[in-house]
Amino acid sequence: MKKFLTLSMLTALVLVGCNKATAPTTTTPAPAADADVVADAPKECPNKSSVVVKSDETGTVNVTAANSWYVEQSPDNGTFYFTNYTFDPQNAWGHTYTDKDSMAYFTVATKDKKAVANGVWDASKKDDNNKLSDTNISSKTASRGIIGDKKKVEITYFGSDYVCGDVSIDDGYGTITGKFIAKYHKWTSSL
Repeated sequence: MKKFLTLSMLTALVLVGCNKATAPTTTTPAPAADADVVADAPKECPNKSSVVVKSDETGTVNVTAANSWYVEQSPDNGTFYFTNYTFDPQNAWGHTYTDKDSMAYFTVATKDKKAVANGVWDASKKDDNNKLSDTNISSKTASRGIIGDKKKVEITYFGSDYVCGDVSIDDGYGTITGKFIAKYHKWTSSL
């Protein structure tokens, strides 16, 4: 009888345990990965670009790191390109603009022909070795230069992977501003 009673008690416990309602398991979906975050960003760089281009022709355009480029023409001269479309760094002018496409660009160079490296390019310093030129905003409807001396670029990291820094260009009609991480590309002639 003891065995029967023990067996009955165990059976009752098992049945009670099996019938106990369990809380439904819920999983919280992982946040979507930010497509603009650069996973392998050097420590001296932001991990995403915050460049904003504004003009009457383009409106306000937030440029992603995927569309931020530094194209080296020679060690002492290179051009930054910020677009809202997929950009071919080997063929900067081969794109056919749609109504919403825009590109902002500017060139940095050194007068003494030393390689571009970390430093400041300030248009208000006329005698400075670092030359900032060709500041422009382009769209399907217009392409116009940004004039005046309110143009400054600081490069905080220059590598064979990325070029990073801060840009502040403003002539009252068009602006290119923000921190950037631009992919590095060494342009090669097809000739």
